[in-house]
Amino acid sequence: MSSATSLDEKDRWIAGEAGIAVFADRLILGARPPIDDETLEAVAARCAGPVPEALAALWRVSFGGRIDYQLDGQISFTELFWPGSDGYHDLWGWIDHEQEPGRLRFLPFGGFEYLDRLYADTETGRVVYWQQGLPSGWELTEGDRADGLAVDVRALFGQLALEDDPWADGDADAGAELRDTIDDLAGEQPAVAGKLRDLVRSAVLDWPAALAAGTLAEAPRLRRLALDRAASSGDTDLLERLAETGCDLAEPVRGGLTPIDIALVNGRLEAARNLLGRRVPVTNTLRTGAHAVTADLARTLLARGAMVTSDAVGGAIDNADPEVLRLVAARLPASAEARAHVPRLRMLAAQAAHAADRSGDQRMRDRATVLRELADMISAGAGS
Repeated sequence: MSSATSLDEKDRWIAGEAGIAVFADRLILGARPPIDDETLEAVAARCAGPVPEALAALWRVSFGGRIDYQLDGQISFTELFWPGSDGYHDLWGWIDHEQEPGRLRFLPFGGFEYLDRLYADTETGRVVYWQQGLPSGWELTEGDRADGLAVDVRALFGQLALEDDPWADGDADAGAELRDTIDDLAGEQPAVAGKLRDLVRSAVLDWPAALAAGTLAEAPRLRRLALDRAASSGDTDLLERLAETGCDLAEPVRGGLTPIDIALVNGRLEAARNLLGRRVPVTNTLRTGAHAVTADLARTLLARGAMVTSDAVGGAIDNADPEVLRLVAARLPASAEARAHVPRLRMLAAQAAHAADRSGDQRMRDRATVLRELADMISAGAGS
C-alpha cells in the first residue's frame, strides 16, 4: 500500500493545517482552500468548453499553492494560480492576459513567473505548455516554444519528480521546501510527517536502481538523468557502463545538450575526449565548452564540424589560453552579432595589457595581442 492511500482523512486534515495538500500522490505546499462551486462556474464561463475534470479535481483539493518538484526537460512549474495570488498575475489576471475575442480554449492554471505557463485544453483535457525563449547565448534553441505535456492534469502531476532525495542531498535542486515543511511538522505530528516523507521519497528518480536492474535503457527519464550525472561528473567508467547497457551516448539529455556538451560545460575534458573516441556528434561543443577546451581539443572539434557562433566566441574569451580564442574567432562569420563582441574585446585587451605591464607576464601580453587583433578583424568585417 502506498503512502498516499495510507493517508486517512485525519492525516490529510493535519497536513492541511500545515499548508500541505496531496493530489495524485504529490504534495502541494502553501495549499489554498478548495474551489467553491460559484468560482468554478465563473471560471468555466470564461472558457470555450468545461473546466477539464482533472483540473477541477485538483482545484477541489487545493485552489492554488506552490510546487517543489521537477518536470522532465526544461519546463518549470512552481505555482498553481489562484485569485488574489501575489505572482506576476493571479488566476484572473492570467485569464485576462490570454483572453481573445470569444472564450478561452486553453485555460492557464500554473507555471513559473512569466517564463513558463501550463494550460488545460478545455476541449480535450490535455495539458500544454508555453515557454518564453531566453536571450541569445543562454540556450541552444532560441525563441518561444509550445507543445503538449500530458494527457490531463493528473498525468502531469504523475510526471512531477525529484532528481535527488532532499533528505540525503542538501544541495538538491528541488525538494528543499518539501523537506523543511515536513520536518517542521514532524515535531508535533511524527506519524503524519513520516507518511508524507515516504510519499515525497517515492517520487525520487532512482536511476542507480534501474541501472543495477538492467532496465535503465528502457526508461527515458532515468536514462537521461544517468547520462547527465555521468557527463557532469566526468565519470568515464559510468559512461562506459551506460553504453554497455544500451544507452546512446549521443542522446540529447538536457536543454538540447548531449553528454559531450555537458562534460565540456563542466570542464570534464577527459570525459569529453572519451566521448570523442566514440565519434559522437560535436555540433554544439564549442557553443557550450569554448571556455574550457584546450587549443588541441578546439582544433579537433573544429575539424569534426563544431559550430562557431557568437556565444562560442563569448565562451572562448573566458578561456585562459588566447590560442583558443584565436582559433574559434577565426571561424566566426562576419555579422552584426559578431561585431557586438568588439567593445568587450577591446576592454579585455586593455585590461590584459595593463596586467602584463605590471607583472611582466608574457602569457597575459599574448592575450592582449590576440584580443586586439580579433577586435580589429571583426570590426573590419573579416571572418570565416
